[in-house]
Amino acid sequence: MADLHKYQAHEILNKVLNSAETGLQVDIVAGAEYAEDSAHTSADTGNFILGVRNDTLAALGGADGDYVPFQMNASGALYVEVASLPASTSTIEVVGDAAENAAVAGNPVLVGGRYDSSGRTLGDGDVGAVALDADGAVHIADGGNAITVDGTVTANLSSTDNAVLDAIAASLALLDNSIASGNELQVDVVASLPAGSAAIGKLAANSGVDIGDVDVTSIVPGTGATNLGKEEDAAHSSGDTGVMALAVRNDVLEALGGSDGDYASLQVTKTGALNVTETVGHLGAIFEDGTDNITGKKVVAIQFIEDTTFTTLTPVDSSYIGTASGNGDAIDTSNTFPQGMTIFGRWTGYRLASGTIVAYQGDW
Repeated sequence: MADLHKYQAHEILNKVLNSAETGLQVDIVAGAEYAEDSAHTSADTGNFILGVRNDTLAALGGADGDYVPFQMNASGALYVEVASLPASTSTIEVVGDAAENAAVAGNPVLVGGRYDSSGRTLGDGDVGAVALDADGAVHIADGGNAITVDGTVTANLSSTDNAVLDAIAASLALLDNSIASGNELQVDVVASLPAGSAAIGKLAANSGVDIGDVDVTSIVPGTGATNLGKEEDAAHSSGDTGVMALAVRNDVLEALGGSDGDYASLQVTKTGALNVTETVGHLGAIFEDGTDNITGKKVVAIQFIEDTTFTTLTPVDSSYIGTASGNGDAIDTSNTFPQGMTIFGRWTGYRLASGTIVAYQGDW
């Protein structure tokens, strides 16, 4: 009788062997596989990847191409080889969460090395590290090297730019030193403003404060009550302001302007009366009741106190009557000027034949 258990064992074994009967056939249970970019869910299952703690990094595989485990330091940080680091620093430690960072505070992530004065040049596509100055600041070289943020060039620095930045920094330092307590700006007033043609700008009102020697080169007055200027034919009002007009005392009236058409000041007499051309008697009067020969005068009017005749009456020109020449007939001793009569003209002298006169002096 055949052994049934033997046939049953062969049947079970055939189900777990592969088709070549050289190995076991294993079915992977669904649920332990996850699609790329699928969301994590609590209680998901998977395979744990193990690494080897190695306080001193060393090759674990026999030859290039062999399978080897990941290696980490005593804190569990993964060793990552960076080919561009200096020979003295051939590895970088990738530190985990905050607790692990605290535990390995002496081993931060290496992001760059100190930059020396010797030139370092990277070719297109080369891997490089951030260069640091001796104080740990990021080194930015001269010569137009660009500073980029997210791949966009934001600045191109040159030696000129550095000089400008230095000047700005110096100006900011001076400004900081000029700020007094509070928000006031402390200003040092120099002995004098530098020469130049630039305008100062608007000065704010500050009553009672002397702003120095100010030269006013032009005034455009208004015409209101408090302005210096007044409109022609406008009515006067009490309290109006203006510029006082000055006159020159001149006891003997004479020309003060250089030539006809020049500006000249008003002239007044010693009593303050305004000198006016050809005002009868403004230069005095001459009484004559004899036969004296009067010359070198400026007589503008003659009043006859008695009936009078002239031996000579000399006019300034032919526009006026006289004995030497005159406008119209020349007068002589036969012509009598009656008492109470007054004649006007311009005479430089006279001589009476008879009678009494008062000769009034003026100007022309």
